Amino acid sequence: MQPEKIIYFFSFKVFHWQFVALSLDNKLCGLIMPDFKNKTFLQIESSLCVRHLKRHLGQVVLKRGFSPLKKLCQRELRLYFEGQKKQFFVPLIMVGTEFQKKVWEVLLTIPYGQIKTYSQLAAYLGNSRSSRAVAAACKANPLPIFIPCHRVIGKQGLTGYSSGLKWKQYLLDLEGAYW
Repeated sequence: MQPEKIIYFFSFKVFHWQFVALSLDNKLCGLIMPDFKNKTFLQIESSLCVRHLKRHLGQVVLKRGFSPLKKLCQRELRLYFEGQKKQFFVPLIMVGTEFQKKVWEVLLTIPYGQIKTYSQLAAYLGNSRSSRAVAAACKANPLPIFIPCHRVIGKQGLTGYSSGLKWKQYLLDLEGAYW
């Protein structure tokens, strides 16, 4: 039996949005984004992010706590939303399957303000027929914004985003990305 992992969570505001960040071993492992319109977040336990982490880590205990990452996350997201930050320096830990991690590593190489399609990423990863698997990996990304899955669209344009299409559109507009 695996020992339980302790994931610390902390909330912070950036402008009017309330975010919840999760850390494991002093690295950011998840970001729960608020509802775009209401600016609040859902219950932490039932979020897609926490469910994903539990699926891959097994026994997880969530604890509210202080983390030195809190101020860094808040500052970097604030600067990002102000258009002053194009690259993040928050230490990340990727929790997922090997394939998901490969996709997320590729996402980190997509420059600010640029987009790729799921099929372009699939071809880059060596299997042009795996665009649906790439899309599923993007949807499972527990670190939205920090791992920029919003920069990936379908061949026909804007498609799903785990935090909602309004967020995806907002982030792409913020970065000046057009397709």
